[in-house]
Amino acid sequence: MRTSFALATAVAVPALFAFSGSEAAKIEFAPKAGSSLTKTFVSTTTMEMDDMAMTMNGEPSPMMPDIEMSMEMVATTTVTDEYVAMAAGQPKKLSRTYDAIGSELEMDVVINMMGEEESQSPNGSGSSELEGATVIFAWNDEDGEYELSFPEGEEGDAELLENLSEDMDFRALLPDGELAEGESYDIDLMGLVDVMAPGGDLKIDMEVDGAQAGMGPDPAMMSDFRQFFEDAVEGSATGKFVEMRDVDGTSVAVIELEMEVAASADMSDMAAEAMGGEELPAEMSVDRMDLTMNLEGTGELLWNVAAGHVHSMTLQADMEIGMDMAMGMDMGGQSMDLGMEMAMSGSIKSSLETE
Repeated sequence: MRTSFALATAVAVPALFAFSGSEAAKIEFAPKAGSSLTKTFVSTTTMEMDDMAMTMNGEPSPMMPDIEMSMEMVATTTVTDEYVAMAAGQPKKLSRTYDAIGSELEMDVVINMMGEEESQSPNGSGSSELEGATVIFAWNDEDGEYELSFPEGEEGDAELLENLSEDMDFRALLPDGELAEGESYDIDLMGLVDVMAPGGDLKIDMEVDGAQAGMGPDPAMMSDFRQFFEDAVEGSATGKFVEMRDVDGTSVAVIELEMEVAASADMSDMAAEAMGGEELPAEMSVDRMDLTMNLEGTGELLWNVAAGHVHSMTLQADMEIGMDMAMGMDMGGQSMDLGMEMAMSGSIKSSLETE
């Protein structure tokens, strides 16, 4: 099957403040105009299905098979940002080249239907038409947002520019004021959108082979972390400036990260759109599709104080994902209400390196 989705599986967090001598010092996002930075995000997500149940007209489905499923997704994104012109605390003009965008998916599925067992090993890979392209982000003071375009004289598909995020430096997570060594700060939970899905919608198109339709979750539904933050988010996220450290001759501020977040989203529109592209034996409608995510993890961010940008970052988190779906089916004039609930758990490991 073929699934288009925005992959976001790379994670990065901003740094904040460093301590020099006996005084607190502010760590700013302040790269020099004309400088460039290459960033590579790698995210590995592993999940296992804990429970799955289906109902027909409110009653347990007699045709529900026993399903065991595990999956691993590895997403890699590399971009090179040239800070053409700077304003206070953000680029005034940024030229971003998408050097590499890709993902790999491996799944193991065991289906037991009335004593008959079938094993599947679907796998796939994702790519994006953005790879190799350069996009210009120009700040519009009047509108208070970035205008996106391809470089002058170059043509491209305007749809590739939709829902891209300029902030892959995570400036939205920077607090006001200064921090001394040992001080902590709160991170705005909505700012975690760019942590969970840096770069926005990267237009990744996923090719998955060997999967039986309807068995287990759609990778698109399980991978687009950005969508979890659209409706409701609660919990806490904090950073703590620990120390200054020398890393290969570079002075970096060490920030310890902790987050415990619960988020939810209504994905019914996305499910209906995906279903509309499939050939189905009956007329189907999506009445409800609610996704929930619980994330608890820690990490370490190193901030290049002199250069004014991130040096590197690692993050590890335990994750739980739940889905509650209600559909209507009409086959030959006979209507039926279908329901499905699913629970998965696993982990996500992410890293960011710069050069």
